Amino acid sequence: MKKFFVDKIYNADKSVTIREFTELSPDLFNKAVVMNSDLGFCSILDTETTGLDHVKDEIIEIAIRKWIYHKREHYLIKPVEEYSELNEPERNVISEVITELTGITKEDVKGKKINWGIVSKIIGESDFVLAHNAGFDRPMIEAVAEVSKISASKIWTCSFKQVDWAQMGFLSAKQELLSLFHGFHYSGHRALTDIDALANLILQGDYLKEILANAKTRQVCVDCVQAPFESKDILKNNGFSWDAPNKFWTRLVSEPELDEMKNFLTEEVYPKGKMKAEFSAIELRDRFKA
Repeated sequence: MKKFFVDKIYNADKSVTIREFTELSPDLFNKAVVMNSDLGFCSILDTETTGLDHVKDEIIEIAIRKWIYHKREHYLIKPVEEYSELNEPERNVISEVITELTGITKEDVKGKKINWGIVSKIIGESDFVLAHNAGFDRPMIEAVAEVSKISASKIWTCSFKQVDWAQMGFLSAKQELLSLFHGFHYSGHRALTDIDALANLILQGDYLKEILANAKTRQVCVDCVQAPFESKDILKNNGFSWDAPNKFWTRLVSEPELDEMKNFLTEEVYPKGKMKAEFSAIELRDRFKA
C-alpha cells in the first residue's frame, strides 16, 4: 500500500491527489476482443437491502455487470453487459436509516420490480460471481426463489475476504477506504456505482489473481464449541468471530493452515486433552452461503 500510495497519489509537495470516480473508462467498453479458450465471463454484483437479515429483509436494488476476463492470467478485460433495477419490498418498509445509507426512498421503489430472469441469465453465463462482501450478498440473492438455484451452482468470490489487504498495509478492507488509498472516491451505496467502483479498484493491481487463487484453495470451518469463556479475547484477536445463534466462536482457515490451527487451539484455548472444536470442510461452490 505504501509504495502504491507514494507512486500514484502522493505528490512531490506532500499533497495527495484523490480523483472523483463517476463511471468506468469508455476505453474499457471500446476494446476489441475476440473470444477464445483463454477468455471467459464473470460478473460483479451488489445489492442494497432493507436490512442485514437474509431471511427477513429484502433486496431493494441490484446491480450486476458481466465482464470478459482472462482465465489463465486472471484479470478483467472488458465489461459487456449490465443490469440494474430498484425493487419495491413486499414485506418490509424502507427505514429512514436505510434511506440515509443508500439514498433510496419508498417513493423511488414504488412499482419497481427486479427482472430475476435477466439476473439469472447473467449469473448463469458467468464462471464466477464477485462481490465485495459475498457473505452478505450471496445469502440475499439465494433467498430469492427465482435465482437461488442458478446462484447456488456457481462459485462466489469476495474481494473483502479473499484479498489480504492487511498484509499489504491497508488499514481497512472497506471498499470506500480502499478506493481512497488507490486515489479515487465515489458516491457509494448505490448498487451500480458500487460495482463499477469495485471493478475500478480491482483493475489497479493483481487483486483478481489473489481472489481466484484463494477461491481455489479448500477451506475448513473451525467451530470452537464449548470454548472456555476466558479464551474469548484470544479467539477474537486471532480472527475468530462470534456466532450468536450457535453460541460459539468460528473461523474459516485454508486446509494447509489446519494443523497449525489445531495446535493453536490445543495450546491456547482448550485445556489439554479437552479439545471440543469441530472441523468441517467447505466445498468451493458453498463459500459464502448462509
